[in-house]
Amino acid sequence: MTILILKIIAMITMTMDHVASGFLDGMPAMRVIGRLAFLLYAFMIAEGYYHLKDKPDRLKSHMMKLGILCVISELAYDFMETGELIDWSSQSVMPVLFLGFAGLIITERFANRPIVIVIYYAAAAFITYFGKFNYKFAGVLLIFAFYFYIKHAGKLNFIKKFLILSAIITVYFCVYVWARADFGGPSAWLTAFMKIRLWLIGHYAAMLIIASYNGKQGPKNKAFNMFYSLYYPLHQLVLGMIAQGVS
Repeated sequence: MTILILKIIAMITMTMDHVASGFLDGMPAMRVIGRLAFLLYAFMIAEGYYHLKDKPDRLKSHMMKLGILCVISELAYDFMETGELIDWSSQSVMPVLFLGFAGLIITERFANRPIVIVIYYAAAAFITYFGKFNYKFAGVLLIFAFYFYIKHAGKLNFIKKFLILSAIITVYFCVYVWARADFGGPSAWLTAFMKIRLWLIGHYAAMLIIASYNGKQGPKNKAFNMFYSLYYPLHQLVLGMIAQGVS
């Protein structure tokens, strides 16, 4: 399983999720499959940082690209969701990926100054919660967890990798459900959990795929990489235009 395959799976499952949400009344089966997408994107953000962390110029370039995509994707996301280019009721996943990537940079560079790290992640938690970001702070934490998995699990066998990833995703899901419940008590958490419990199927399926990742890029193609980078906002723009045409 190469990065190329992970990218293809991420794009397909994300599209299925958005089609189900926007046109098929949230078809449960497609939404469960769609749960793979963000987890794969989060993993690839961590994997990308791991390979770029000792290459300052490329790291800076990648950070700038993510920042630009955040702005473009937010407009496309709002258009897909509401038909408007600017809407503050919820935000796309791109800012979460951006904050996660920036968090990895800060974590590494300020390893001897933990107070800076704590302040950054506290700020990220505040921004993602009150900014109504998708996946909220749990998504940022997941990227952090994936990075440390990548650093230490490379030589483990498939079973051990899957068990570690399963533990990571279980903790992530519990935190995410708590965030969806607005950090309420056990009753609120259980209510939120019951609404999305089937998503765990997609979550563990994503961990099977990640555990199968062999650390290789796969065939390189500049045109495909450009298409992959722009696919998130492009497909949302197309779906938004279809929705506007249907309505």
